[in-house]
Amino acid sequence: MTPVILADLDDTIFTTLKNYQDRDPDTLQRVTTAKNGNHSFMCEQRQAILTWLAAGATLLPVTARSLDAFGRVHLDVFTEGAIVSNGAMILNRDRSEDLSWSKHVADLCQKSDYILEAAAKLFGQLPIDVRIHRHEHRGALLGMTVKSNDETDDGVKMNLGFARQAFIEKYCHTNVAVHMNGNNLAFVPGGVSKKAAVQYLLSIREDLQDRPTIGVGDSLADLPFMELCSMMLVPNNTQNSKKLFA
Repeated sequence: MTPVILADLDDTIFTTLKNYQDRDPDTLQRVTTAKNGNHSFMCEQRQAILTWLAAGATLLPVTARSLDAFGRVHLDVFTEGAIVSNGAMILNRDRSEDLSWSKHVADLCQKSDYILEAAAKLFGQLPIDVRIHRHEHRGALLGMTVKSNDETDDGVKMNLGFARQAFIEKYCHTNVAVHMNGNNLAFVPGGVSKKAAVQYLLSIREDLQDRPTIGVGDSLADLPFMELCSMMLVPNNTQNSKKLFA
């Protein structure tokens, strides 16, 4: 009875050069292509851990990456399907889309798209320096990510902190979840989550049922799906490890 490993990707399986400041980039393996050039890498230790995880288990990514961004991950171990876009889309083993889940998500997104559109307009009026990424698929607005153009710690704290507070003050009673981790401020329609997608996937895939599960993630936003699992793995120096050892 081999385990099913449900793993976040960014800052869990791999990470950007910002988190490898003490390493020569030539000693790292580049594993993603980012459109802005901020690619992700793995050191020898992370490569060894990933190889170990994939060797004796079914490895399923559970990532905030969009379908496009997941397609720019250059690792050949993800062959069993995936959950992408913060749970808004589920991919089958052949990377085709689970259309039943997508229909369910589209109905949820329709209820909150006007809030995300209004929030994008609000951020454009604030005295902050950010870029906004809209995550759309088949006409549905699956969510939105805001990133600070000033990626220093102070710049991220000021720009994203201001944006987050402004959204909460204006739309606190709306059905939109807000997640902040590093230079990522994510807005996800109510009812859409990694946890909901994991629950659905485990319920329909007979090959995954009645097997031990391990949840792996760095972010507080990962904890709900990780708590569904038999055990958890938490990378060091992340939101989750800081919460554990605060």
